[in-house]
Amino acid sequence: MKYTLLAFPALLLYSAAIAGDWNQWRGPERNGVSQDTTPIAEAFPTEGLKKLWESEFIPSNEYGGHGSPVVSGERVFLSVVWHERVPSETREIDTEVMQQLNYRGTSPELAKKLEETRMNLPKLRGEKFDEWVTQWRKDNLTEKEEINIGSWVTSRFKAGKTAIALEWLDKMSGKQGKPFPNAEAYAKWLDNEGFPPEVKEKMIAVVPNTVKVAQDVILCLDLNTGKQIWKYTKPGKPSGRQSSSTCAVVDGKVYAALSSDLICVNETDGKQVWIAPLSLKGPAASPLVVGDRVYMAAGATCAFSKDDGKLLWEQKEAKGNVASPTWWVPTNGKPVLVINGNNALYGVDPETGAVKWKAEGGSQSTPVASGDWLVLYSGTEGVGLRAYKMQADGTPKAAWSHFWVTRRYTGSPIIYEGNVYLCCGEKHQCVDLETGKVKWVENQINSTITSPLLVDGKLLVYENNGTHVRMIKATNSAYEVLGRAKTEAMGCSSPAIANGRLIVRQKDKLACFDLRPAH
Repeated sequence: MKYTLLAFPALLLYSAAIAGDWNQWRGPERNGVSQDTTPIAEAFPTEGLKKLWESEFIPSNEYGGHGSPVVSGERVFLSVVWHERVPSETREIDTEVMQQLNYRGTSPELAKKLEETRMNLPKLRGEKFDEWVTQWRKDNLTEKEEINIGSWVTSRFKAGKTAIALEWLDKMSGKQGKPFPNAEAYAKWLDNEGFPPEVKEKMIAVVPNTVKVAQDVILCLDLNTGKQIWKYTKPGKPSGRQSSSTCAVVDGKVYAALSSDLICVNETDGKQVWIAPLSLKGPAASPLVVGDRVYMAAGATCAFSKDDGKLLWEQKEAKGNVASPTWWVPTNGKPVLVINGNNALYGVDPETGAVKWKAEGGSQSTPVASGDWLVLYSGTEGVGLRAYKMQADGTPKAAWSHFWVTRRYTGSPIIYEGNVYLCCGEKHQCVDLETGKVKWVENQINSTITSPLLVDGKLLVYENNGTHVRMIKATNSAYEVLGRAKTEAMGCSSPAIANGRLIVRQKDKLACFDLRPAH
């Protein structure tokens, strides 16, 4: 199968997107920049944003993931692996159980040191004890460990000998995804593993007498009212919050990666067109539709026929399931499917699936392309925020990097008017695309996970885990905050914009806010 319009990538990618649409993850050009020509206000109202509507109940997190809404025409779409609990004889240890037990995975060396210290704490109280804990963390934790588990270490020390030993928590964690047929079998396992009676009692109490079941769901709502137009459902497989993919709406079809399948339904009525199995359960990556193909990162990188769901090729070297595929067409006119995989950055031939090149990278962040430039955000040591420039031989060369240690490397960058904007990793910054020179940076900003969007020359960025949105002027001259407003959004989901309206995913619903100037 040959491409016939490779010289016109925008036509291939976005033929279905009209002005004002936000029809896929990171918008119509997968770059975080809206083509919406509707102006938004220069500042937020002092009384807060006007809420236009709220949807009916939609679960999230462990019961519905963190997928983001998209907009096509006058409709809003959301794909959800919709979980609920039902009574069962089965006993299952899952991520919710481990969260209730306050479990964190650590290296064996650190775990041993931590437990030995916890059992032999100095006899200090109040501020003296707090000072001692702070010093212990400085002496024994790396910078990355301090960011990720520093507060957890403190909680373990404050619990002292009453904390459940990591030995038992590790055993519990190792049984995730391996359910017991009944309560008796679970209790017997606890006995066989030597759990002390007092710990066994806690472990029995924390595991519920219910199990999760799931439905694969695609929702279609009215953009003007939030009312449901149709709802597609089919039996799914429990996959928890890792199922956080965002659907794509192209040429009258909706493409959604759900618990174990890639599903295509009609945009008008939600009727299923085709279904294709995925190689990995519950991916967080979102489908990319280009020409007559749908590309997915779900363990392996795959290409499917847009018309019937036939698997056209599978590339197992380019492994990833969180960062979404990016379409890069450098000035040489040869398109590359870019996969920011688990541990590296891959350039894949979109026609054959062959790996054309491999570079440093790897993370949960979706790269962004503009001309000969590709920018990504990676947790790989020394990479961080990095720009690659395509060379004459068809391989990218690292042009510049800015690396810092932070909790998460998940937010995606934006390229706009020769500047790179990144609002993640506890800082907001603007970097010159060509030189890598930092134009401005604002530290200690609580923006950690979500990917921002840019509309009408303004950046919209979640902060405080989504409770508020911050509006920043997209200029390299200075960091200029234009407004801050409450949204109560989920910090792991990203907003959509359509005709001056901001659609956000909250913990239990979608909500729409008016960003247009007051009349």
